[in-house]
Amino acid sequence: MTAAERTLLAILAAFFLGGAPPRIAFTPTQPAFAAGAAEYEQIWNVEGVRIVAALETESGLEFPAGAIDALVTRGRPMMSYDGGSMRLRADYSPDYKKATLVHELGHRLAFMLPRGELDDHRLLYLFLYDVWTDLYGKDFADRMAAIERRIPGGYDYDSAWTWALSQTREQRQERLRVLRARI
Repeated sequence: MTAAERTLLAILAAFFLGGAPPRIAFTPTQPAFAAGAAEYEQIWNVEGVRIVAALETESGLEFPAGAIDALVTRGRPMMSYDGGSMRLRADYSPDYKKATLVHELGHRLAFMLPRGELDDHRLLYLFLYDVWTDLYGKDFADRMAAIERRIPGGYDYDSAWTWALSQTREQRQERLRVLRARI
């Protein structure tokens, strides 16, 4: 079964079994960010079920229950370690808003995995590229990974992406299987 078929099966199972993506309240931190918050909300309303299905399929983990408060601001995106709140940047392009939303929600799943020798982004990158590919195609995933490689700051995103993408999808999935067995 291909990844796309697994994602479709997860979407159908969620639909027929009554599953739904978690409620996310997108709140602009100031009026200037209202349009950005509305864009994130639109993405979530239209694609939330697909996004959660792809994240669950590729990570092999169930999305935790509970609502998420998403503050839309000018600040750097991030997910809280408890998974109950995240910050999203208002002024990203529509495609990068999708990528960022999926990225931050992916952290919510990655936080469930034992870290071992891997940092938060290496854990996330074991499945994020494949989620982006399943949702929006390889060109999209390649563009978003290239953008993330250039994120400034104290973390070396470039080396984390190089590490993750030096492995095949199957090798990343095998690492995930080993990590899930430790939960």
